Amino acid sequence: MNTLTSPTPTRQRNHLIDGLRGLAIFGILMVNMPLMYGPMSNVLLNAPHGEGLAALTGTWLIRVFFEGKFYVLFSALFGYGFYLFLHKASGSPEANLRLFRRRLFFLLLLGAAHVHFLWAGDILVFYALFGFLLILFRNASTRALLRWAVVFAAVPVLLTLGIYGLIALISRIPEAGEAAAASFEEGSAQTLALFRAASEAYSSGTYTDTVRARWTEYLALLPGVLFFYPTVMAMFLAGFAAAREGVLSNFDRHKGFWRKAFKAGFFAGLPLALFYAYAMGQAPPGDQSSGWYAAATTVHIIGGIFLCLGYVAWMVRRYHAGNTHFTEACLAPVGRMALTNYISHSFITLWLFHGYGLGLFGKVGVWQGILLTVIIFVLQIFWSRWWLRRYRFGPLEWLWRSLTYGRRQPLKRDAA
Repeated sequence: MNTLTSPTPTRQRNHLIDGLRGLAIFGILMVNMPLMYGPMSNVLLNAPHGEGLAALTGTWLIRVFFEGKFYVLFSALFGYGFYLFLHKASGSPEANLRLFRRRLFFLLLLGAAHVHFLWAGDILVFYALFGFLLILFRNASTRALLRWAVVFAAVPVLLTLGIYGLIALISRIPEAGEAAAASFEEGSAQTLALFRAASEAYSSGTYTDTVRARWTEYLALLPGVLFFYPTVMAMFLAGFAAAREGVLSNFDRHKGFWRKAFKAGFFAGLPLALFYAYAMGQAPPGDQSSGWYAAATTVHIIGGIFLCLGYVAWMVRRYHAGNTHFTEACLAPVGRMALTNYISHSFITLWLFHGYGLGLFGKVGVWQGILLTVIIFVLQIFWSRWWLRRYRFGPLEWLWRSLTYGRRQPLKRDAA
């Protein structure tokens, strides 16, 4: 094993990047929570998280301020991290690239285990697979990276609009329209049946039952890869380009960019996010062929990227204005243990909701889910701070690094 390469020392870590990663972990949990106390297949139904004004308000809160914003941030930070990993001073780019491939391979294995044992909503498998694709762009110019980012982000938009246009065209032909309507009705019935079977398995089934249900849901959601992960790839590229240009590491040079990003993020992103929530409310549950659903999907991607940019710009500007305490004391510790904290969400909610745990599956409302999210995240802040005072890395970060470098990494802070 090449001994010239080694992990980044803790003292060299960027607290702002870790803080942004911690913020992303919070936002991802907020979006995932309804898919943890309810079936993952609810993604296909597009149903609100409960009935009544309170549930509708909570659903709007999540859709406007959280959905589509934080996986975008997490993905950009993945691309940012790839650039930093590739250009570590402790090794050549070629040696670091070999290590990064090993890193992705073990991330893929961890993601597969996550799907099998814990949760069908895993992102790690496809982060690893698209990470291998990201490697192919490492020598592209910044301009080319951003162009490709736009291309990838456009894929789900064009697919959605193309499918809707095709359906609208077919519906003009009486026989074909009737057949298409029957097909969509059958698909909706199958999705509803999947939702009910998963609900029963998770609420009262054995662990084996939940594994079967998890894989059934996971396979049913796989076609959605084309509508979700191209945006992830776009943000990988954008994050890589941002690291190369030093937009976070050289704030003084990029003050103008962050000022414009803040304005564009909120003045463009917030109206689009509001329209997305409205359009999703108008789209018939389970009917992904409706015009409202097509409109919601389109603005969801564009608005999510813009509002995410606004969040990041707000946090970056505050941090460089001297408001660093919350970022460094609360968000950064969670971000330094992002992998451990992300996987722990599945452990915690599995115990809370499934039948062989506390059995709260299907019994939690949207506002209770929001409160649970806040409580879990606050506990993770204290847990992460406690752990990192004693250890150099989070438990899963340590395992991942040890596997990547092919040797046991020192874990305790007093270790050599």
